[in-house]
Amino acid sequence: MKKNLLIAVLWCLTITGFSQQNMITLSGGYVASKLDASELTGSDEKIKGSGWRINGSYEFNPHEGKIAYGFAIGYLSVGGNDNSGLDTVDYKVSSVPLYFVPKYIFGKNKIRGFVKGALGFQSSRLDRNGPKGTVEATDFGFYGGLGAGMLIFLNDKIFLNAEYEFAYMSNSYYVDGLLHSVMLGVGIKF
Repeated sequence: MKKNLLIAVLWCLTITGFSQQNMITLSGGYVASKLDASELTGSDEKIKGSGWRINGSYEFNPHEGKIAYGFAIGYLSVGGNDNSGLDTVDYKVSSVPLYFVPKYIFGKNKIRGFVKGALGFQSSRLDRNGPKGTVEATDFGFYGGLGAGMLIFLNDKIFLNAEYEFAYMSNSYYVDGLLHSVMLGVGIKF
């Protein structure tokens, strides 16, 4: 009896393990934000910044349902310059966000849509180069946002990922902390 019970428990655990779907996604794309020059220059200067972003995520999708969750880490580089004075001052902000990603997936065909959240923290580094010298500083803070996108399955295991993410970063180097990202990527499920 004990042997049959043990076999039944192992069989149930195996079936549950096979019904979980794991996904790894690597994405990259364009990012835009406004940079804050007031803390370093004393003026109320706002600089339009743009740059690039790479992102990697690992997600669990229990029982291949509509809810997935996991973690993501990224690197983004936003740059801009201030031409308002006599000299040009270049700004570059590099950030590393690490965050929890809950995702709601809808659709069952080869093309599926999703909405997601982001909740975590980030670390940023500022480099300001101008005729009066170079300023380097670091900051740490909250990272949170919302996003939407689609998954296009090429086969049962490989998919393309397209998404837009709107995020808030509590960081003194961004004017309002708002960040816009458009990313394309590739992923695998196993």
